[in-house]
Amino acid sequence: MMDKFPEAFRRFEKVVDVDSFESYRELHYAFTQWASKRWRNTELQNRALTREGRKLGFKDTVMPSFFGQKVKDEIRMKATRVRREKWVTTYKKRAKKQVKVVAKKYKGVGKVRINALSWYVNRGYSANKIQKRLSDRGIGIRRKKLLNIVREMRLKEKKADSKKYNPKKYRKKSKIK
Repeated sequence: MMDKFPEAFRRFEKVVDVDSFESYRELHYAFTQWASKRWRNTELQNRALTREGRKLGFKDTVMPSFFGQKVKDEIRMKATRVRREKWVTTYKKRAKKQVKVVAKKYKGVGKVRINALSWYVNRGYSANKIQKRLSDRGIGIRRKKLLNIVREMRLKEKKADSKKYNPKKYRKKSKIK
């Protein structure tokens, strides 16, 4: 593939007065603004821009600092990435086990419904949105059962005093004799 950066830089020079810049930093900023969404800030783009800057006579051309991190910073960054990944995998394992438990626990909720529910829950859909999507697909689950399943799949604990979250008119009255 041909290198198209010099061509883009020539178009930039036609639009912007490059001779007015006092430092490479100004050139860098102006080019990133001009290129807008096409500027990905990759190493190759930065290297090409420094090459063009040197051609123009800028002596202070440097690569951005985040490409050359210190060894300690690099190790710390890798450690945080690894730690985060481990947590995600353990959560996924727990969630998969929970899906199997849910499939066995609720009668009348088949494999297709469970798979659809787990797909929607993994993507963070709300219970209302899940119910709407399921009804659009022609898969119906009773609301109360759906809410229980979604809560379990999200690994949420049951609320301690659930009666207080129900509106007063729906609360069952205790029969005292």
